[in-house]
Amino acid sequence: MRGLKSIVQTALCEWENALRSRRALVLLLLYLAAAVLCMNGTISVLGKMETELVRVLKLPDSGQTGVVSETLWKSKAFRNMVATAVDDRLVFEDISRRHPVELLYAWFAFLCAPILVVLVSGTRVADDLRTGVARYMLMRVTRLEWSLGKYVGQALMIVCALAVSAFGAWCVALYRLPTATAVRLLPPMLCWGVSAWFYSLAWLGIALGLSHLTRSGMRATAFGILAIGACEVLPHFFPEVEQVVPSGPRLGLWRTSFTPQAVAAFHLLMVGLTYLMAGAAVFGRRDA
Repeated sequence: MRGLKSIVQTALCEWENALRSRRALVLLLLYLAAAVLCMNGTISVLGKMETELVRVLKLPDSGQTGVVSETLWKSKAFRNMVATAVDDRLVFEDISRRHPVELLYAWFAFLCAPILVVLVSGTRVADDLRTGVARYMLMRVTRLEWSLGKYVGQALMIVCALAVSAFGAWCVALYRLPTATAVRLLPPMLCWGVSAWFYSLAWLGIALGLSHLTRSGMRATAFGILAIGACEVLPHFFPEVEQVVPSGPRLGLWRTSFTPQAVAAFHLLMVGLTYLMAGAAVFGRRDA
């Protein structure tokens, strides 16, 4: 019970420092900007694609972006083409019932999650070690409690940022898509934000685990970027590695049923905590 209280205190301290230094605002704006720009770019590309389809196929122009794309997505020929590009048949069957705009938003959310976590949260341990804040905290909590508190604090900030960014992306959709289409996109886009959060938890554990190894924020960021590259490349050469990197269980988050989503979310959480504990174990042998 005392350990849990210490973890919560460390997480609250992380929030307090983030608010005081305006780091929380930077995190929020960065996630929001990424989501808004991605959504706006997605809709712009869809609009240009639809214009070309209308011109080539000599279809009647609806004057609204998203209508042609949704019709094309429902066509059997197009679905057969997409099915060949998706390795998991169950995943394809689930996403085939989704709107193409929300799927593109989900794809961008998963794509941006690793780099945003590494850039925004990956330096938190290294920065505290460099400035001496860690020594002040470690007089009150154990090293393990401190590491877990940093993880919890950053995880809570990320989920808030993802919620705001999902709503911001939806506002762009509401402005640029037909109102009836955009309104029904809000719940699934928020759900995709939650899925992206669970995916981020794995990367947060990796980033903070690596951050325990250095006192330099730039070096911690470099370690994180190298980890992103390694986690994406290694499974192509060593398939067994998929179970210990975020890209392995990530596919389960694209399912619509609860069980595969819950299994994937738990797997990603365990992956993140494993790497966090590995970094904390190395830090435990060093002087703070």
